[in-house]
Amino acid sequence: MNCIIVDDEFLARQLLEGYVKKVPFLEAIALCESAVDAMQVLQTNKVDLIFLDVNMPELNGISLIKALKHKPEIIVTTAYSEYALEGYQLDVIEYLMKPIYFERFLQAVNKAKDQIDLKQKAKQAGSFGLEGSSFFIKTGSQKMVKVNLSDIIYIESQHEYVRIHLKNESHTIYHSLKSMLDILPDDQFVQIHRSFIVNFSSIISVEGNVVRAGDAELSIGKNFRDEFISRIKSKSIGINPGKSTE
Repeated sequence: MNCIIVDDEFLARQLLEGYVKKVPFLEAIALCESAVDAMQVLQTNKVDLIFLDVNMPELNGISLIKALKHKPEIIVTTAYSEYALEGYQLDVIEYLMKPIYFERFLQAVNKAKDQIDLKQKAKQAGSFGLEGSSFFIKTGSQKMVKVNLSDIIYIESQHEYVRIHLKNESHTIYHSLKSMLDILPDDQFVQIHRSFIVNFSSIISVEGNVVRAGDAELSIGKNFRDEFISRIKSKSIGINPGKSTE
C-alpha cells in the first residue's frame, strides 16, 4: 500500500515514517509539509492511504479531504479532538489523537488495509447484466451468483461501490447508486436517500422519516421524501391523497 504523510511538523512526519517502516505492506512514497504539497503528489502518484494532519497553514486537512474528487483511504492524525466528528462525516477510516503510539497506529493501518481489500474484491466482482427479474454478479474469479430482484431488500451506497442487501446475504460490487437506479425497474424500486434504494415489496412500515425494510431501519432524505410519500400513497388505501402522512 502506497501512503503519504502530511503534517507541517517535522517530528510528527519522522515519527509516522518510522512507524510505516515497521509495517511490511506499507511504503511511504512522500512526506509532505502541507496539504498543497500533498495535492501535487496525489496528481502524479497512485496513493492508497494518507496520514493527514488537520491543523495546517494555507489549507487544512479537512479542506483537503473536501477538495479531493477521488479519495484514498484517510487516517487523520491530530492533537485537536474537535475535528473528529467532521472527519468521520467525511468518511475517514480512522482518527488518531497525538501523541500516537505504535499499537494504535497499527490498528488503524490494519483497518485501512481491510477496507482497501474489500474494495478490491468488490471491483473484481465487476458490473452485472440485468435480464428480466434477475441479474448475475461475480463473487470470485470463477464464480457468478444469480440475484433475483425479489430477494433484494435495499441497496446501499458505499462511495464508488454499492452493497446489495438480500434476504439472507449481501454482496458488494463496483457500481454507483445512480447506475443501479437507471437499470432497476422503477415500479419496483425507489430511492429514499442519497445512500439508499429500497425494494417496495420489502417495505414493512413507514413512520416519520424512517422506512423499515426487512430488519433495517433506513432514513428518508429530505430531497427524496415528497416523491417517496407520493408513491407510497399511490399504493395505499385509507389515505386521503390531499392530507399529509405526518
